[in-house]
Amino acid sequence: MTELTYAYTLSALAAVLMGLVVIFIKLAQSPGRLGIGVSLATGTLIMFALAGRDLGLLMRLSYGELGLFYLIGTLEFTVGLMLYYESLQLGSVSVAVPITRLKVLPLLGLSILLGLEVFKWTLLGACVLVVVGGVLVGAPDRRPGAQDPGAQRLSVLLAIGACLCWAVAETLIGKLPRDLPALATNALLLGCALASYVVYAVAAGAWRALLHMPARGVWCYMAHGIISLSTAFVLVVRAIQIAGPPRVNVITSTYPLISAMVGWVVFRERFSASIGLGALLLIGGVMLLQLV
Repeated sequence: MTELTYAYTLSALAAVLMGLVVIFIKLAQSPGRLGIGVSLATGTLIMFALAGRDLGLLMRLSYGELGLFYLIGTLEFTVGLMLYYESLQLGSVSVAVPITRLKVLPLLGLSILLGLEVFKWTLLGACVLVVVGGVLVGAPDRRPGAQDPGAQRLSVLLAIGACLCWAVAETLIGKLPRDLPALATNALLLGCALASYVVYAVAAGAWRALLHMPARGVWCYMAHGIISLSTAFVLVVRAIQIAGPPRVNVITSTYPLISAMVGWVVFRERFSASIGLGALLLIGGVMLLQLV
């Protein structure tokens, strides 16, 4: 197995986990601005425990590198995930999740600008396919009796805000030290994000509501912290270290297929011809990536 194939395999596994974990966010029934604190605390504790001796390597980081970790952690998790949680709870899983695939195009542009990727038409084509596929998979449900259009629009706007935060953050991951183990890298990213969230919770007074979160919400957000933040994102970080941000994101952008199926089977959301066409385009984007 080549290094590139290995990175694509890690990305595919991450996509499966991220697609399935939306079940817990939807079932939480507690505001995302509170749940992110539980997810971050869970993920941080697990990552620091798993990183073990590798944490000593973080001592060699410069202040500039530590600042970059803090910026990435805040954008990726504290802000991006908070918007994502709220979007999922307000709208449909089968709409909100695919919309976040829009991040692939700004991520590609930023990666080229920062010298992390060389422009290739095939790579641009792969990115365009997954974006169009994601939009088709996430086409709003306009059937009679569907969810309130106003709520759907707000959900989409929140999802777009999340994907822009992720585009910047995941591009900058490519600028982090590549010789730092993925476990230690993710541990510090989550730790920085948790620090940002604590500042928010204290300033906004959200910590009071957090202390009274129902047990169901706590367990659901803990599950997201374990499956997504602690497991899937470690795979993403390692894959980016090998293959770079755009290529990895083309692979992980297939997870809306799984989320759409979850929405259809578990939450009785709609399944239409546009989802089928979007699925074909997402798969086509991944296939085209193999030619890059």
